[in-house]
Amino acid sequence: MHSGSVPDTVQVAVRIRPLSSQELASGHHNVIVQPNPAEPRLLARGTEEFTFTEVFGPTVSQAEVYDRSVRRIVLKLLQGFNVSILAYGQTGSGKTYTIGTSFDGRITNHSGILPRALLDIFDAVNAPQDGESGSASYRVFCSFMELYQEHVYDLLSHRNRYERLLGIREDAEGVIVPGLTELAVSSAEETFGWLMHGANSRATAPTRMNKESNRSHTIFTIIIRSRRKANAANGEHVMISKLHFVDLAGSERAKKSRASGDRLRESIQINKGLLALGNVISALASSSGMSPSKSARSTFVSYRDSKLTRLLQNSLGGNSITLMLACVSPADYNIEETISTLRYADRALSIRNKPARTPPVPTSHSSSVAELERLSKTVSELRTENDQLRRRIAAELKPAIEAGLAGGKNGTGRHLATQNRLLHGQLQSSIEESTRNELRASIAENALGRLEPLVLHELRTEYDELTGTAMAPLSGDELRAKCEEILLRYRTEYEALRQRPTAQHRSTLD
Repeated sequence: MHSGSVPDTVQVAVRIRPLSSQELASGHHNVIVQPNPAEPRLLARGTEEFTFTEVFGPTVSQAEVYDRSVRRIVLKLLQGFNVSILAYGQTGSGKTYTIGTSFDGRITNHSGILPRALLDIFDAVNAPQDGESGSASYRVFCSFMELYQEHVYDLLSHRNRYERLLGIREDAEGVIVPGLTELAVSSAEETFGWLMHGANSRATAPTRMNKESNRSHTIFTIIIRSRRKANAANGEHVMISKLHFVDLAGSERAKKSRASGDRLRESIQINKGLLALGNVISALASSSGMSPSKSARSTFVSYRDSKLTRLLQNSLGGNSITLMLACVSPADYNIEETISTLRYADRALSIRNKPARTPPVPTSHSSSVAELERLSKTVSELRTENDQLRRRIAAELKPAIEAGLAGGKNGTGRHLATQNRLLHGQLQSSIEESTRNELRASIAENALGRLEPLVLHELRTEYDELTGTAMAPLSGDELRAKCEEILLRYRTEYEALRQRPTAQHRSTLD
């Protein structure tokens, strides 16, 4: 594919991991062969032949995988395209290693494609601009979610495990996850920190086939909001594009993994989601060769069979540029799983997407856009402030614990009691401040969630008027009334929160 072109089918790159030392010691041998390293062709068991977009043998480095398959589509993000990169394959085949969601913060030869993509994105965002792009400005956000046993969790939330649980719903823009934390980031290093923070919360457990097996599917997303000067008459336009890194949990057979209890239940849910994904791939591949009218009549794509397929609906058959990285084991004892992965990857090659730039929407005629941006920034700042408060609380508790241990040995109980009362007061004040910030963030987030559909509706209507397409808009008075109602409710809730007495105020009243 030429670096300037946009593929209208799913691109598939197959990566063959090397045999492990344990496999070599056990006498296992290689049954996957790439006859000519210069050609993207594979032979399995000496008889079955497959051809893909790219094939990477066991000796190919992480940098080469990124340079040959990923870099050219990642940079399409800045042009307004949505991009999805999926890692698919059996457990222990190298998916997480290739994607790089287990990144440790240091760029080395073993770093995966995700941290390499972040470096390229921020290099492009911060690069000096010239010509028509000179008036462009960018804001970058990130989110990180996990799908564990058909439940969606927010991996960037500071709440406990059960409070991170989120739902999925659909609107005019597609499938969304309300309440998912989106953090503003200004550098690759800052994003690395959030990536590692979220990865530490991911569900993992040792199995017979993989000592660090991921028991969930994860999606790390980069969101780019770009503002460009259209012309003197139309003012600024804004475009929002997203890059999804999807690290799928590996398929596994209970007979091989010898899983039981929780591991078996996890395995069943993983395989159930991957089966639904396989059915979607098969249905889309079958309909790709038909005419649009015949395809719509004869093929039903069951996205709703699993939350995984609902979340990937835009990546498979939607408007995204999609790359599937099929990771396989070359060992003879894994041949059945490897053949299954290769067959699914071969079907995915036939899937036709409809990649298109997200339509730019004008901002000059919308008074609500500035409020929307302000609320989004407020939520991000309050989340960061809350994290800092929690770290401060932990730091303040540490001396108290140490003093308690020392006081028990030396008998300085009175000093310990005084220090304990002082720290208790400081802790109570910090907790109230943290709670207050969380409530402010929640109020702002709720207002943002109510405003965004109205603003998008208004902006889309203005864009349709500019392009000559028809859409039934809300009247100006109706839209203004709805926005004012939401903002009034937001300000009322915020003022009520400000007037709540603090612990210090209550102590003066007492």
